[in-house]
Amino acid sequence: MILDSIAPLETKVGFATLETMKSDIPGTDLTYLLPEAQSAVSFYLPFDKEMILKYLGKVDPSIRGIHEEENLELHRIIWRACQRVKHWLIEQGYKAISVIPNNHYRTDVPNWQITLPPELSLRYLAVASGVASFGWSGNVGTKEYGTAILVAGLITSAKLEPTKRIPESEGFCNKCMICTKVCAFGMFSEEEATTVTIGGETFSYSKRGPMMRCAITCGGANGLHRSGKFSTWSPGRYEYAENNKELNRVCQIAMTSQKKRLPYQDSSDGYAAASYDGKYRTQLTCGNCNYICGGNIKETALRYKTLVNSGCVIQREDGCLEIYPPEKAKEVFESMPNKHQRLYTRDYKKRMPKKAEKEKTTA
Repeated sequence: MILDSIAPLETKVGFATLETMKSDIPGTDLTYLLPEAQSAVSFYLPFDKEMILKYLGKVDPSIRGIHEEENLELHRIIWRACQRVKHWLIEQGYKAISVIPNNHYRTDVPNWQITLPPELSLRYLAVASGVASFGWSGNVGTKEYGTAILVAGLITSAKLEPTKRIPESEGFCNKCMICTKVCAFGMFSEEEATTVTIGGETFSYSKRGPMMRCAITCGGANGLHRSGKFSTWSPGRYEYAENNKELNRVCQIAMTSQKKRLPYQDSSDGYAAASYDGKYRTQLTCGNCNYICGGNIKETALRYKTLVNSGCVIQREDGCLEIYPPEKAKEVFESMPNKHQRLYTRDYKKRMPKKAEKEKTTA
């Protein structure tokens, strides 16, 4: 019956248990959300392949908003599916809880504001239940869709039979490393790996940089790639931070300035994340590491070529987004009023000598 509840969706369903999710990683503890937990259900839904190419390629300024709506609707669909299964399990006399897919964290973990540990890692659940396998980025995916999927899950007190994991030899990732090249702020390492053990089995994927590298880019404060040759859908144009001290400084400025920008005028207004107390609406601008992998090298290479040739986004004073080749975008941006430019960048290298001169004069 659980399978029947989700079967109409284009997906794969798997089950994990306390034993197959056993680990010392906080995000694998089924009992954190449900003390009586015995099992968990995992499934995914794929993003539309044609829309991914349009989104990565920035075919016109309206695509960002259209894709945002599709993304949010996919979240709503999987949430409704989880709720249907949860209520059916409760009707059978079991306890069950749907897992909120994002923006909810383990606040009992030290320094949780920095590491953002999920209440339950839906990635780890998908791997443990055989629904998906790890890509080098640490995102999970399948041969059919790559990592361009949205995973979901729910926890129950029912004792379900665990499904088999995907053998490493049957995984989709061929270590092409394209996923490491698309993050504007260099979140993923090409050489270093992170190793996790779940249910007695060990998995490896890319070592990730500080979470702020993701926060400043996927959160939309910055969009310009470190190469300067393309951007995400964010008009932010902050310089690449080479070290953590510089990263902290850039993040503080960028995230503060981001809240002063006008909303993107493309008929979409984002969403209010519960963990941000609903006061600020997030408009989706990135997801490159999620969408770039198509599950095979040909599709992935096409998406990468599409992205790097997509140009750079600029936001006008009225909130409208415009797309230009990189040099033209730089020219257009620098022709804008200084007050407007300061919402999207900082001239750190020029300000440093002034600061040093001021400190010298004060001394």
